[in-house]
Amino acid sequence: MALKEAGKKFQKFTGIKREHYYTVCNGLSNQLLAHAGNIAHAITHKLPVLIPDAFIVNGVQTISNKRGTSLLDVTPSNSDFVKLSDIFNTDALIETIESHGITAALIPYKHETHGNLECSWLSVMSNANPSIASEILTKIKPSLFTQKAVNHLRFGLEDEDAVCVHHRDGSDWKEHCKTWENIPDGVWRHNCDQERGRALAMDVMNRLLPNESLPPIFYVGDHKPPADLERAGFTVITRNELIANLQDSMNPNNDDFPNNTTSENSVALSNQDLKEILSYRGGACPSNFRDICAVVDFLACSSIDNFIGNSVSTFSALQIIQRQGKATWYNSRSIPLASALRAYPMPIVYTYTEESAETGKFMLMTSILSAKFHNPSSPIHILYHGSSDATFLAWLDENSVIIHYHTPSWIALITSMFKHGDVKKSHLFHHIGNYIGTWQRIDIPLYIKAEYVLLIDCDTVVTAPFTHADFGLEMTKSIAFSAEMDEDSDEPWNAGVALLNVPYLRETYDDFLDFIGTHRDNSPFNVKMKGGGVLEAPSNQGAYLSFYADSKKFLPRIFNVKPYYTHTSTSSAKIVHYHGAKPHNYVGEWLGVPCSPAIKFLCEKKEKKSPILCWSLKAFADIIAKDSGVLLKDYCNSAFPGSDNSAGHCFKFFTDLSKTSHDELTRTSCTKILEASL
Repeated sequence: MALKEAGKKFQKFTGIKREHYYTVCNGLSNQLLAHAGNIAHAITHKLPVLIPDAFIVNGVQTISNKRGTSLLDVTPSNSDFVKLSDIFNTDALIETIESHGITAALIPYKHETHGNLECSWLSVMSNANPSIASEILTKIKPSLFTQKAVNHLRFGLEDEDAVCVHHRDGSDWKEHCKTWENIPDGVWRHNCDQERGRALAMDVMNRLLPNESLPPIFYVGDHKPPADLERAGFTVITRNELIANLQDSMNPNNDDFPNNTTSENSVALSNQDLKEILSYRGGACPSNFRDICAVVDFLACSSIDNFIGNSVSTFSALQIIQRQGKATWYNSRSIPLASALRAYPMPIVYTYTEESAETGKFMLMTSILSAKFHNPSSPIHILYHGSSDATFLAWLDENSVIIHYHTPSWIALITSMFKHGDVKKSHLFHHIGNYIGTWQRIDIPLYIKAEYVLLIDCDTVVTAPFTHADFGLEMTKSIAFSAEMDEDSDEPWNAGVALLNVPYLRETYDDFLDFIGTHRDNSPFNVKMKGGGVLEAPSNQGAYLSFYADSKKFLPRIFNVKPYYTHTSTSSAKIVHYHGAKPHNYVGEWLGVPCSPAIKFLCEKKEKKSPILCWSLKAFADIIAKDSGVLLKDYCNSAFPGSDNSAGHCFKFFTDLSKTSHDELTRTSCTKILEASL
């Protein structure tokens, strides 16, 4: 009756006869994903949604199907459950849902109405907006009852710098990994556990910043904490120890679960019951209340700023997505859930020194604006060398860029290398500030806590959104670079856009710096090629490719599209890299201002032979010409100093190009647009 009455209510207020109702299944993580996927589906398709008021207290799957090929789902129809509204703040959840313009209601779980529904959150989520699903996951908050338990835990965890470590190493996890990794479908699955021979303490250490004092660890796992953590100097705290030791125990007479459900599987819990469950000394949790413990562990972890988990575990994967690029995982590589829930942001990193040429600063600002526009959820970091440019620092702060003030220890070494450089071989040797800026990236592991980051040079523009899923499952152990001049090559070479495994680079940092020091005279680095043989490469590019030769990977070229490429599709491009010649260099060449010898061959390329050149320049114009062109004016003036005519033509060209639609661009060219603006 409740389901029918809710349906009538929706029809009365919305005129919509259909409503979306669903069931939940299995453990905490799957239940949360079932809610997020189905609610996001309803919002995406503008359907009223009926939320089942049930939370399964032990969702461990133990029964196989008739063929023995998979485990049957655990649902509220075949297991014990409490009301969802006793565990989570469903009023706040409904308020969030209705802010999207649909109606939502909480309804009792009934076997006759829910029992035959499939728990198909994965397929439902594939037809929903992933950003909405991610938002719903972050809006599922504790009820007053569970918040009280979390508060007790936080009281015991007084240190604000604590880190939550979610570690899977029990026998059931080992069995799961063995089965999962051997699914014969050709999908890469080799990061279910730690790399062999490594202790957990070592992997936790590599996810802390150098010289950082050891934080206390709130340990969540399916077994006792490994002894190596305490041997390494960590203080390890568990939920059951904290709850058992607290003098201010939860009052057993207040805030009990009301148990207003009528299902034969519904159960009631008091505060005293909850305390006994959470402080259970026989293991991580009493088996019949596994997911009650999981809820409190999950919410306690969510209240701790720092998190290290196992990305294959959905518990950890949900912690990671909540933190929006500010989490790490000891098993490294990919997050399998990211393939289904394409909302895991990739942190973006830039480097900058105030000694750089001014034109580079304005290109950097353009790149940052493009990243914010297309990837609003990605944290944007910058390693900033200097402190004098108060105006630029204020601009970075206003645009929510995380500033890491950078004082390199290797300036003398890099200056020596610069003095031995050949300007005819590389444009990098034109300017000492620009050259130092290219080396700043080696210090990223000293400043940034993340598992992976995408390093982007200032001479780039982000042209489309991307998430973790776009980098594939077999992510690099160290670095991933893309092609350079040869767009058909799959040889990692160009460092202008780079995927970096931060913990591994941190682990190898000292050895890498020593290796660079052996090239003080700027002798070329010898790089082993995938196809055999050795090539020479200069500067930071050569250092990375040579030192990490055995673990480097190829970064898909969609992340490093060059204007001079001839047959790369613009529809799939994520980032344009103005490698060598910058936007003003092309315009200058057309205006009769010659390029430097190192890049002249690029500037002289004709549009007919570079079919995406004009599209690439428009991508730049679309960002820099916004807001009345203030940034564009600064850029053109710095690119053509002492030449008001050229600077004016530069400004007019990019302004007109930004106003030209992509459809119009197919019928004209950049040189024609420039001619019309003169």
